[in-house]
Amino acid sequence: MKQFLFLLLLTATLAANAQDSSFLRTFNKERINNTKTAMLVLGSWGTANLAAGLIGNSTAHGEAKYFHQMNAIWGVVNLGIATASYLGNRRLDPGKYNWQGSINEQHKIEKIFMVNGALDLAYMAGGLYMREHGKTKLYGTGHDRWKGYGNSLIFQGAFLLLFDGVNFMVHHGHGKGLFQHFNELQLTVAPGGIGMVYQW
Repeated sequence: MKQFLFLLLLTATLAANAQDSSFLRTFNKERINNTKTAMLVLGSWGTANLAAGLIGNSTAHGEAKYFHQMNAIWGVVNLGIATASYLGNRRLDPGKYNWQGSINEQHKIEKIFMVNGALDLAYMAGGLYMREHGKTKLYGTGHDRWKGYGNSLIFQGAFLLLFDGVNFMVHHGHGKGLFQHFNELQLTVAPGGIGMVYQW
């Protein structure tokens, strides 16, 4: 009888572990894919800003020239970040994370977008300062550069704030599934071992 109970518990534990691994793999794959999609959006934004910025820098004059110039610089930065992150996420194995690893990665990606959102507000504040500082320059290159760069920082910061806010909500919503699933697990203790089973 004890052997039967032990085998029953072992079978239930193995089945739970298999379900557990399958769920975590799917969950982590979705998180990685969400991040890759975000980086494709950021890379497209960077490419568009680089192209439009280079054209505007060579054709526009005055304040608009420096606006486009700074947008082109931001385009290079955003494209570089997006490319590195996309390639890094492509190399990730969604099956390598256990429960703790999955929770850590979930917290990390949410924190990244939250911190970036705070930085975006700082970019916009810096842009407002530069634009106001430019108004103290009555004429000439200094006036145009400060105002153009300031407007670009406000523009880029506003987009990035929207981008980071949306991605934080996407990842946060996705993360709720992990913790809801975790709450469905129940620890069982019996002669011969400890196991995790799902509550039905």
